[in-house]
Amino acid sequence: MPEVKLASEYGFCYGVERALEIVEKMRKKGVEFDTLGPIIHNPQVVAELEKKGIKAVERIYDTPKPYILIRTHGVPPNVYKEAEKLGKKIIDATCPFVANAQKMARKFQDEGYLVVVVGKQHHPEVKGIVGNTNGKAIVVGSGEEAKKVDVRGKKVGVVAQTTVRLDLVQEVISEFLEDAKEVRFANTRCNTTQKRQDETREMAKEVDVMVIVGGKNSSNTRRLYEIAAKNCKRAYHIEKKDELRKEWFYNIDKVGVTGGASTPPEIVREVYEEIKKILFKGGTYGGEKGDGE
Repeated sequence: MPEVKLASEYGFCYGVERALEIVEKMRKKGVEFDTLGPIIHNPQVVAELEKKGIKAVERIYDTPKPYILIRTHGVPPNVYKEAEKLGKKIIDATCPFVANAQKMARKFQDEGYLVVVVGKQHHPEVKGIVGNTNGKAIVVGSGEEAKKVDVRGKKVGVVAQTTVRLDLVQEVISEFLEDAKEVRFANTRCNTTQKRQDETREMAKEVDVMVIVGGKNSSNTRRLYEIAAKNCKRAYHIEKKDELRKEWFYNIDKVGVTGGASTPPEIVREVYEEIKKILFKGGTYGGEKGDGE
C-alpha cells in the first residue's frame, strides 16, 4: 500500500505570518496602502491581496495611496528616505530575521570589515542587506565566486541571506580562512528555514517521489526543491494541485510532500490530499504514461 508523508513543518513561517497579520490589521483600521513589490513570493497570496485592493507596485511613486508597505524581504535605507520625500508613510513588514541580517551587515561595515553576503545577487533581500553597507558589501553565491574575492590581510565579516543553505555558507567561509586576517560570521540564517531544509533532506532520502509546493519565484521554496532533487530521483516543484500528473506516481511506494515558507498551508494540504486521491482512487491529472517527464 503506497504511503504519502506530509512534512511536520510546512506553510507560512513566522515572518510571513507576521506580515500578513500586519496587512489585516491595517485593513481593519481602514488604512489605504499598496506593497512595494509582492509582499511574499507566492502568486496566490498576491492575487488575493489585489482582489482586496492592495496592489504590488515596483516603485513608491507608482501608488497614489498615502501608505506603502515594506515587504518581508526588506529594502535598502534609501527607500525609507525616498518615501519621506514623497510624503508616503511606511508600514514596515520586514521579517525580523532579515532585519537582523541588515543590522549585522551594518555592524561589520562600521567596524571596518569587508562585508560578504552569501546569497543571490539580485534577490530583494540581498539588495536590502547590501544597501545597509552603503553598497560596499560583496555578494557571493558559491565557493567558486568566493575564490575570486581578494581577502588577503583583510578582516572579513560574513552574513547570509536568511534562506541560504548551511553547506553553502560553510563552503564560502572555508575559502576565506587561509588568506584573510580574520573571518567573522554572523549566523543570520532563519532557524525555521534550516528545520525545513533538514526535514526535506531526510524525507527525500526515504521516498520515491518528493513534491515541493510553493511559488516558482520563491527562493526558499526553490532551495527545498534543490535539496529534494539531490536526495530523490523524482522531485517536482509545483505551485498548486492542478500541476500534479498521474504518471509521476506509477509503481511507487512512498511520496513526500512539503511546502515553502511563503506557501499557504491550505495549498500544501490540497496537494497532499490530491496525491492520496491519485494513489488510492485514481486521480484526474496527466495523460498516458510517460507524459510530462
